[in-house]
Amino acid sequence: MVITSEEIGQRLRFARESRHITQEAAGTVLGLQRSAISLMESGQRQVSTLELTSLADLYGRSVEWFVNPDSPLKQEDPVVALFRAEPGLQSEVVQEQARRCLRLLREGASLRRLTGRGTDVTDVSLPSYELPPPRSVGQAIAQGQLVAEQERRRLDLGNAPVNVSETLARQNIWTATLPLPDEISGLFFSSPDFGMAVLANLNQAPVRRQFSFAHEHGHALMDREEAATVTSAHNAKTRTEQRANAFAAAFLMPEEGVRDFLHSLGKGRSARREEAAMDAVTGEGFQGALRSPARSQNITYVDVALLARHFGVSYAAAVWRLRGLNLLSAEQTETLLDQTEEANRYLRAVRAYADVEDSEDETPRNHELDWQVLWLALEAWWREKISQGRLLEVGRLLNIEDETILDLAN
Repeated sequence: MVITSEEIGQRLRFARESRHITQEAAGTVLGLQRSAISLMESGQRQVSTLELTSLADLYGRSVEWFVNPDSPLKQEDPVVALFRAEPGLQSEVVQEQARRCLRLLREGASLRRLTGRGTDVTDVSLPSYELPPPRSVGQAIAQGQLVAEQERRRLDLGNAPVNVSETLARQNIWTATLPLPDEISGLFFSSPDFGMAVLANLNQAPVRRQFSFAHEHGHALMDREEAATVTSAHNAKTRTEQRANAFAAAFLMPEEGVRDFLHSLGKGRSARREEAAMDAVTGEGFQGALRSPARSQNITYVDVALLARHFGVSYAAAVWRLRGLNLLSAEQTETLLDQTEEANRYLRAVRAYADVEDSEDETPRNHELDWQVLWLALEAWWREKISQGRLLEVGRLLNIEDETILDLAN
């Protein structure tokens, strides 16, 4: 069955209005009058292949969607459905910010295509791990840790700290922040319009957002069959959420990296250990016991605070990682968690404000997605892939004054 000009026009109008783009703006992209866009949408003017390709990029749709009569016209986006159905996402502020975020994601995907940084929004280098559903907490933790170890090897991260947002961006995964309710830490979703994205709660401290990005990264690797998921206090005890938490802890704080850091502090070794060597003359071995000074191996809240700062995680996350590696007893864990306030005071004293969960010294900002889209828009402008009108439109979406974005572009 061949699609008619009227049906193509209907899809053009639907796609344009879904993106809140005016006919004038669409015409500017094609170098046409508004009336030409109107005629296309009414089926009274043929659309060339080149024009359709440009409009598909602008509207964040595939060309196939416009010309295939079997493509559903008004199939609900699972991401939109999630924001409508999840109680914690239904406030006016969240809805407004979510709409802006989705517009930015679609705009960014279109700019990626124009700049050749991804002809297909689904073209990502992130592997998918098909794991059996975990039947216990232990199995969920083991699966998450195993995938984290494999991912660090794949990405050649060694034992060093990692910036999750940058790591995901290099794999064409969008990262962004939204002002979410306290009970929601993050979201993962995948859409044919823009690919995959992970979101963290803008209202949380940077170290919490880092952990949330890593958690949603885990969902992207292990739970990709779900088009949209939300991480909240209501589902925290499900096995998949526990698995994603274990992934985040192991990905951000690799076991060998944690042990190496503690060793650099003179900690993390047993109080009594056997040392051995070989005699160069006789070839025989000799050995002796080495005892550490009393309490020298006790891990203090300062040690944990330094560990947390090194790996860019919260103090609590570092405590629980040490517990998971059997470097702390249950009693030590409880004592250290009770010293969270002391740890935060210590971090403030060394001016590590971004590492303190209750710091008042940083105003939350949504840098991640804004700057990705801004860079793409400038790159598209410099390559003469977009008009000045579209550049200004992107700038306004990013709350950047026209004069400022033109200064940046010239």
